[in-house]
Parts: sequence; structure tokens; C-alpha cells
Amino acid sequence: MRAIKFRGFSKKQKKWVFGYYALHHIAETEHGALKGFKPIPCIFNDEDDRKNRGYWDEVVPGTVGQFTGLTDANGVEIYEGDLLLSHENSEVFEVVYDAPRFCFKDNDFGFRFLNRPENFGVVGNIHDDKGRNEQ
Repeated sequence: MRAIKFRGFSKKQKKWVFGYYALHHIAETEHGALKGFKPIPCIFNDEDDRKNRGYWDEVVPGTVGQFTGLTDANGVEIYEGDLLLSHENSEVFEVVYDAPRFCFKDNDFGFRFLNRPENFGVVGNIHDDKGRNEQ
């Protein structure tokens, strides 16, 4: 059974955080009256770093990705949004979730099953490559 966990880029810490995902709803008021609730994407940090463990960390919207339950050839965990380098043909693929499974985008065939992860290496993710740190 795979671990259900997520990662997202922390607005405060300016680094990737890992743990449980939730939308916190913060009350919005106008002139003292409740106007509504604003959803804030957060990761409950469950890393071993004692200083940062056990609190909700607001993350950049759109950077949240779920763990696939797989590791690459080097033992690196593979998350939705990762870019994988094929050791067989040197192509790079994006990991996506296409219910009910994780797969990777293939320009020739659409989506392909993410099998044999030992033939791939994580080389980055779509968020870092799109200037995520600018947000």
C-alpha cells in the first residue's frame, strides 16, 4: 500500500514541503460583516525536521502534487508534476494524474502508464521550470 502524501512550494519558507494536503478556509470580512471564506491551499508538514514539523504551511496554488507511490532509478520519490528522464531513449516526460492512475504525457501516444520507474530519473518538475519561485 502506498503512502498518501503531497508536496507543495511553501510561500513562507520558499522551499518544497511534504505532508498532508488541505484547503483552509479563512473568513473574509467587510466593514465587520462576514463576506465569505477564502480557500488557502496548505500542506500539514510531517517531515522529520523538528523545527518545522506539525503545522500547516500555506503553499503556492497550483504547485501541489500527489506522491505516486513510486521511486525512480535513484530511489527519489516521484510526484505528480515531476519531469522524468528515460534512461532508454533520453526523452523527458511529465508525470500526470489521469484518473484512476498516474501516467506520463507522451507527445506521440497521449498518456502512457507509468510502469518500470527504475528506467527513469527525476530531473525536475514543471513548477520549477516555469519560474515558480517568481510567484
